[in-house]
Amino acid sequence: MTRLDRTALGALLNELLESERAGARVLLEFLEDYPRNSPSWDALREVQQDEAHNCVLLGQLLERCGVEASAATGEFLRKALAVQGRRARLEFLNRGQAWVARKIEAALPGIEDAETAHVLAEMRDAHRRNVDACSALARSLED
Repeated sequence: MTRLDRTALGALLNELLESERAGARVLLEFLEDYPRNSPSWDALREVQQDEAHNCVLLGQLLERCGVEASAATGEFLRKALAVQGRRARLEFLNRGQAWVARKIEAALPGIEDAETAHVLAEMRDAHRRNVDACSALARSLED
C-alpha cells in the first residue's frame, strides 16, 4: 500500500473521528432500551465508553499530525437511530463497528508513524471485541 501522507492520514483520522462520535452518541440512545445497570446495559456501556475514548485518541492523533479535528458527526448516527428493535439495532451497530475495523486494517500498512499505527491497531482490535460482545448480546434477545 502507498504511504499515507499528512493530508490522507488527516482525512482518515477525521473520518474515523466522525464515525466514533456517531457510534458514541448512538450507543447512548441504545442504552435507553435496557434496564440501567443490567448485564446488557453494562456490556453496551463498555462499548459506548470505548467509542468515546476513541474520539479522544483520534483527536490526539490529529493534533499530533497537525490536522484540525472535524466537528462533524458521521451519517451513521441518523441511520442507526432509525433502526427499530434491540436486536436489529445491535446488528446495525455491528456493521458499523466492523466497517471501522476494516477501514483501519486497510490503512495500517500505509501508516509510517509507529505510535499512530499502534493506537489504530488497538482501536481495530477493540472494535473486533465489541462486535463479538454485541453479537452475543443480540443472540440473547427475543426481538
